[in-house]
Amino acid sequence: MTEVEEFYDFESSYYDKIYGIFSQDITFYKAMGAASPYLEIFAGTGRIISKFRGGIGLEINPNMLKRSCNDFVKVMGDARSLPFKKHFNTVIIGLNSLLLVPNDQKSLIIKESRRVLNKGGSLFIDIINGFTLKKGTYNISEFNDGQTVIYLKMKAKRFGSSYQLKYSYTITGKTNKNVEKTITIYPIALMELRGMLSSENFEIDRTFGDYDLSPLENGSEKLIVKAKAI
Repeated sequence: MTEVEEFYDFESSYYDKIYGIFSQDITFYKAMGAASPYLEIFAGTGRIISKFRGGIGLEINPNMLKRSCNDFVKVMGDARSLPFKKHFNTVIIGLNSLLLVPNDQKSLIIKESRRVLNKGGSLFIDIINGFTLKKGTYNISEFNDGQTVIYLKMKAKRFGSSYQLKYSYTITGKTNKNVEKTITIYPIALMELRGMLSSENFEIDRTFGDYDLSPLENGSEKLIVKAKAI
């Protein structure tokens, strides 16, 4: 089992609790004119795509799909070889998903996204802006439904062209446990991402530093791109 598989096999049990309340990215995509038909790549449990009527969510981890309570068209598959023909007007690669693979595989995913997008369609990419994560502990989420309480924190450590992210879960309720899981991500800067997009017949339409439509700056923690299929 790979590091990514192990990480998401565990997190699939808690994903909707940890991230279910988060909606700023969904509001952003709608404000940016995301148009049907919709596809989300790395859809997880469908937190995002379920908010777009008739949306299709592609996810490689069967447990993420099996444990999802969200309403969307669930397709298990690999983002590097999409099981679709040209059909979509919107493709979403959300919440750092593109960073789960090295750059050569990022290019494959962008190429596949262009293949299934209609001309003029939009590709949204939401990632960390290069190597902007700072030392220290990030409070990621706090969940409490009266039965289960989950605190999630994260620390990032840079190793050359990657980060190792260490997630610490404190879970109390019917069972009490402290769990640590690590996952590696491969950040990319705008210039490099622009080159990948351009080589696959995308043109960057707009860039943002956060979901509030604030402009992208060198120190922005986020890099959100809307690219047009040309």
